[in-house]
Amino acid sequence: MRRFHTACLMGLAFASSLSAQQKEAVLLAETFGKNHRYSVQCQVEISGSLAVPGGASAERKTLKVSGKSSIRYDERILQLNAQGRVERTVRYYRQLQFDRKVGDDDQQSKLRPQVARLVILRHNQYEVPFCPTGPLTWGEIELVRTDVFAPALAGLFPAKAVAVGTRWRPEESALQELTDLEKIEKSDCTCRLEKITTLLGRRTAHIQFDGSVHGIGEDGKATHELRGSCYVDLDARFLSYLYVKGTHHLLDKSGKPTGKIEGTFVMTRAPSPQTVEIDDPALRGLTLEPDAENSRLLFEHPQVGVRFLYPRNWRVAGFNGKQIGIDEKRGSGVLLTLAPAAATPTGAQFFQESAQFLDKQKARVFRFDRPRAMAGGWETFGFDAEIARQRVLLSYFTLRRGNLGATLTARILPTDSANTLRDVEKMAQSLELREVKNARGEK
Repeated sequence: MRRFHTACLMGLAFASSLSAQQKEAVLLAETFGKNHRYSVQCQVEISGSLAVPGGASAERKTLKVSGKSSIRYDERILQLNAQGRVERTVRYYRQLQFDRKVGDDDQQSKLRPQVARLVILRHNQYEVPFCPTGPLTWGEIELVRTDVFAPALAGLFPAKAVAVGTRWRPEESALQELTDLEKIEKSDCTCRLEKITTLLGRRTAHIQFDGSVHGIGEDGKATHELRGSCYVDLDARFLSYLYVKGTHHLLDKSGKPTGKIEGTFVMTRAPSPQTVEIDDPALRGLTLEPDAENSRLLFEHPQVGVRFLYPRNWRVAGFNGKQIGIDEKRGSGVLLTLAPAAATPTGAQFFQESAQFLDKQKARVFRFDRPRAMAGGWETFGFDAEIARQRVLLSYFTLRRGNLGATLTARILPTDSANTLRDVEKMAQSLELREVKNARGEK
């Protein structure tokens, strides 16, 4: 009887303590500073359908879409802005892979092991990565860009201390991070502190959120329906777990649905890294600020017999097995043509062909440079001309290496022409030719 009485008193004391804990106002926040480290693991699964136009008279076709991704990395904070928001981090990816099926087409994207260590710049709601030890491909940048930036999830927290049962609206930055919308037009999403509990001996706040977000993304208008929860370690002030179940409704310009993608996102975060790859010894000697060299991109494709580097203010506009078009954001452009060495002109032949072409176009030539040798086996020449009432600098390059060859033609606008020409020359000098094997493994 005495033991029973004592147990009852202990039970009442525990209940009283629990009740007081639930009424307590707690501050939900992350207090990360420079050099703070943690590890992240994410799993994503999606499925749905997309409507594809079938032509002027045909009905829209529907493509089924499914996919999953696995992401694991260690991260270290390198820089915060004046408001205390994270602006730059360094990551070491142990895994970054996305498998997707669109219709009958199986697609796989993953980060190459040689560029596993990345610096992440936070620009508005986007992650802009570069690798201090080698160039990234555009596809690898897209992989990183679509990942969730964990420090931005602090926007799910309220601005002041709250008690269990309190509701609040999350920051727009957190909703953009979860939806990848470029602009949010309206949202009715709310968060609620559900309870305070103890997990693995640590006081933990349990938050739930739901609602819809309307806005504009890279595919146009969209509506996202979100429902999820997260755990916050109150002692360490650290978001340790996030679960989101969402539906992405794609809309046309008139607001009519063109597709629906459903998916789940699960993130777990631990307060210590799993490797030593972001520790001081591993980073020593690396340039962790972006510059012209470490921010260059790599073009490489298994069905194209060339690889080369190009600056980020240029983009690959299109390519096939024989030609690649690269455009500069202010209007200049490059056409790279691949051919056997026997079909590739010498500098003198290319100069004569180009001069004859300009004459047929009735171009006005102000100045020209005759063919000269460049490093790497290239020959180059150029024309300063006016074509169709537009002043341009035309720069030509030709290369024959073994039984392979390439020509590069650049049309450069007068604005900042010296730097643009320097970009083109570096592109040419970085170029590597290789033989491409067909489906039977033949060159």
